[in-house]
Amino acid sequence: MTKNLINKYIWLITIVHKAGRQGITFNDIASKWLEKDATEYAKRTFHNHINAVYDLFGIEIKCIKGKNLNRYYISNSTDLNDNSGFKSWLLDALSLSCSTDVKEPLKKRILLEEVPSGRENFTDILEAMDNGKTLTFTYKPFWMDSNKESTLYNVEPYALKIFKRRWYLLAKYGDGPLKTYALDRMSNIDEEFTDFTPPDDFDAEEFFSTCFGIISDHKTEPEMIYLKVDDFQAKYLRSLPLHHSQKEVERTMDHTVFSYYLRPSFDFVQEILHHGETMEVLKPESLRTEIARIARVMAQKNS
Repeated sequence: MTKNLINKYIWLITIVHKAGRQGITFNDIASKWLEKDATEYAKRTFHNHINAVYDLFGIEIKCIKGKNLNRYYISNSTDLNDNSGFKSWLLDALSLSCSTDVKEPLKKRILLEEVPSGRENFTDILEAMDNGKTLTFTYKPFWMDSNKESTLYNVEPYALKIFKRRWYLLAKYGDGPLKTYALDRMSNIDEEFTDFTPPDDFDAEEFFSTCFGIISDHKTEPEMIYLKVDDFQAKYLRSLPLHHSQKEVERTMDHTVFSYYLRPSFDFVQEILHHGETMEVLKPESLRTEIARIARVMAQKNS
């Protein structure tokens, strides 16, 4: 699998999705491909791409048989309209770079949020996951002394997750628990010959369901958290929730109280601090105390 091949899959998804439920003929798809790539799009290649799109992304392109021409459409297109889903994010993030309708001058006026590093490792990891193989790589986290050498890992790759413009691999190393590794801290990635398939009952979404960000310390139990937010900031949280468990439990002219069920990790503490004086922790008391402690330290450093 190459980056160019993945781009072809994304291009096909974008073109067929744009056609809607009425579908699009293979001839029209091939014509659009000719405009894009100046090469012939063979029908056998087209069907291979349909199979790959389903295997990799779970997006099913089906055929409506007609008297004269068959038309192709995405049968599970509702998944692409789910703003919280991977498929929707995939199109949002990549379709612009693959679309023939967006000309080069217009692309310069559309600013995307870049993932600054780690992208060169993404395809290698995705390929190993697709092939059902383990991975080896050298890894050096930010907290490690710069004079120390990177550690060599041989891991079982479970899932990929993006957070705060960084890609992370959820993997198992030896007999240890599942941990996350930042792609931009990896080097010398190599696919091994050892076969690996995640357990049938593993669900990446469920694994991170009570986590905020990528810290997956399951020793910390999830709990109910209540945040009081001023009226202005509440509008942003309604349109873009902090977490899928977010619920609005109280609303007045001046503020709104949101509840969350998650593990109060370092990532979540940083998110609360990011919102500054617009947000107040009501419960639990332990989290409220921690935020107050950090605020005092910040005040002392900036006084």
